[in-house]
Amino acid sequence: MKEKERIEYLPLGSIVILRGGVQKIVINARGLVTATTTPAGYFDYGGSLYPQGIIGDQILYFNHKDIAKIVFTGYTDDDDKMMVDNINEWYENSEFERIDTEEWNRQRRQERGEHK
Repeated sequence: MKEKERIEYLPLGSIVILRGGVQKIVINARGLVTATTTPAGYFDYGGSLYPQGIIGDQILYFNHKDIAKIVFTGYTDDDDKMMVDNINEWYENSEFERIDTEEWNRQRRQERGEHK
């Protein structure tokens, strides 16, 4: 089994811009397992558009490596640091693999008949 990378997760409420994007994203969740892939997999973050926020059930899945710029870093304290350690520990011991967002997006476009 290959060693899994530990992530220095950004705090909830952090605002980022993703690679290739211009829209600000606010981080609402960390360490998301999703069954939207086969097999089920793992994303580092869930977020929503800023300043719009969560609209309906729309959530943007992305990984730490997808972040191009940190616009604002959210609040952090000892509880947050403990949560980051817990997420990393869980991930290191889970059977789930981090989903490659580029591959995931490519597959979704193919399923919808889109080309890029």
